Amino acid sequence: MKITRLIFTLPAFLPLIIIACRFSASGSPPVQATPTKTVSARQTEFVPHSESVGDANASFANFIPHSEPVGDPNANYANIEFTADGKYMVWFEMTHRQGNGVVWHCAINPETGDLIPPDGRGFRAFESTVYGRANPGMDSNGAYYVGMDRAGRMLLVRPTGAASGEVQALSTPPDPTRRAIYPTILPGQNLGYVFWIKNEDTPGGGMNRANDWFELQYISLDKPAQVMVIERQQRPPRGFAPMDSAFARWMKGKPALTYGFEDENGVVQVRIFDLTQPNPVPQAVTNDPGNKIDPYSWLYDGLEILIPGIDAQARSHVYTRPSGEGWFTLQEIIIPPDSRLENPGLAQSNETILFDGKIYTVYQINEAGTNFWDVTFANPGEIWLSTVFQTPQQQWLLTDSLTAKAEPEPFIGTSNVWVFYNVIEGDSLRNAVWRLYRSETPIQ
Repeated sequence: MKITRLIFTLPAFLPLIIIACRFSASGSPPVQATPTKTVSARQTEFVPHSESVGDANASFANFIPHSEPVGDPNANYANIEFTADGKYMVWFEMTHRQGNGVVWHCAINPETGDLIPPDGRGFRAFESTVYGRANPGMDSNGAYYVGMDRAGRMLLVRPTGAASGEVQALSTPPDPTRRAIYPTILPGQNLGYVFWIKNEDTPGGGMNRANDWFELQYISLDKPAQVMVIERQQRPPRGFAPMDSAFARWMKGKPALTYGFEDENGVVQVRIFDLTQPNPVPQAVTNDPGNKIDPYSWLYDGLEILIPGIDAQARSHVYTRPSGEGWFTLQEIIIPPDSRLENPGLAQSNETILFDGKIYTVYQINEAGTNFWDVTFANPGEIWLSTVFQTPQQQWLLTDSLTAKAEPEPFIGTSNVWVFYNVIEGDSLRNAVWRLYRSETPIQ
């Protein structure tokens, strides 16, 4: 199956969904596989931790899932994100069925994982839409986030406290057809970059039939008035363009953008647009079987790490390469070992965690269904935590119910790690309420 050609028809309102920059779903069962050894940028063979994680820390061996609701039970906590400095939660409160709402930030207590203030409504940054909602970045001056107001103006906000921030209007020409706005996370660099996806003509998600093409565009924050184009992709007859299914992301820690394209065999692969190169051009960096879905990318200790879901199954691949060098190579396969779902699928939203020198990833799977809304938002789901580059690989189910789940976001506190996620109540965007939950993890 091609990810860009859905095997079912989506409802007419689906272009409005919160994460319309994402994927299709398949009824294919997960394929079992054995992880391979990993390769480091600095040595021929990566030497993993030899001890069992459970033996090293009893909290891992004895972990029992526990989740609880947080925040205002009547609020729509959509698109929650944590700033890279670990101080703030940025989120979008959808207040209108047509997708209008407010961008907020609040602080997080690093000892308890509690919101400050408890409802998360700390600083009211600006009014926005579901398409222009903000996402966090970081530079040498600290954490910030970038989004778009309802008129299409680009805004940059630097938090100065739980209920305060500085809002700056960028000189980027306004354009309400933009969506999926993301800045870089570059703590060692002054300023950075912001990318977005531009629709041809009409605001909306990646399934909007009024648009025949979509473009990846970006700005440098030192010259925000100059908009540059990376690539244009045509809207396929059905489903999402590859830059939406293998969703575009900045590599954490490097000004390099990863995103999807369809190769000559119809497989969704990953390209990289690396702004550290003198004359950057998009380059293909994966070439193996399996449609790549929502790849997460990260530069760590000279090694570039790429973690996409594969073929809409409950399966993620961990690829690596030395920074800037050639093709990514498959190093590890992550499949939930004991899902309670009847037909688990669509591994997505991988987010890495670095704690006490060890790497983990947290991800979402859901029961396969008949349309995108069902699988990504309405069907029963699970949030899983997995080791990465550790032998033996271990995984832990973090959620204690089979309610619909979406968008796991890890928060690393002083001595504990929590995972926040949404539970969606409702059968469509027009009546959905996005509850906010927090799950404990064995990492402490």
